Amino acid sequence: MKLLIDIGNTSAKLAVMNPNTCIVHFERKHESWHDTFCRILSEYSISDVRLSTVAGEDPSLQIALDSLGLPVIRLTSATPCPVKSVVGVPLTYGSDRWAADIGAFTQDPNHTLLIIDAGTCITYDLFSSDGLLLGGAISPGVQLRLHAMHEHTALLPQVEAESDSPLLGHDTRTHMLSASVNGARFEIEGYIRSFWHEFPDLHVFITGGNTFQFSPDITCPITHDPYLIFKGLGAL
Repeated sequence: MKLLIDIGNTSAKLAVMNPNTCIVHFERKHESWHDTFCRILSEYSISDVRLSTVAGEDPSLQIALDSLGLPVIRLTSATPCPVKSVVGVPLTYGSDRWAADIGAFTQDPNHTLLIIDAGTCITYDLFSSDGLLLGGAISPGVQLRLHAMHEHTALLPQVEAESDSPLLGHDTRTHMLSASVNGARFEIEGYIRSFWHEFPDLHVFITGGNTFQFSPDITCPITHDPYLIFKGLGAL
């Protein structure tokens, strides 16, 4: 089995993938790396480790990884896609984005793909059906939008993100939620509609901590996959 590690801007997440490429365990890190690895290895027979991180170097993580004595692959933008030939990925590309992209390719290597990761930031990656990265975009995620309003005004409160919100609020808190949640949803729908118009074979993959219910007129294939990054790591 493979131990998969995704260290993002907000939290570190771990998963275990069995030989049938099924995720059999998932958790958010809540203790030391050493204790986390000891507990997981006591429950699962791990053969190797796959790691994606957008955080800085963590000496405690490296010490814990070294103590495992297992092969470790660190995903970078220079890591070749194991599913198909892909070109145009810049060296500055985040490893989490690349992992999500590979996860999408493992499920659909033959269509135009829009991969959306709605986490701390919302990222968009558009690939042609022949594997060319056509471009991407980054915008603030829902919680980041809420936090920015609180940080850069005198009176707006700190509001925690929610998965859904009415189109219009009834007080300051729900006004902020309405614009942040629905604004992010409208933004995503706008990108989907624009690319769908240009690429009728478009298949959208969405992952990340925020989930959205889209307008019923958007009928192109949309795959919501909370384990998309892990599936990309597991394909290495």
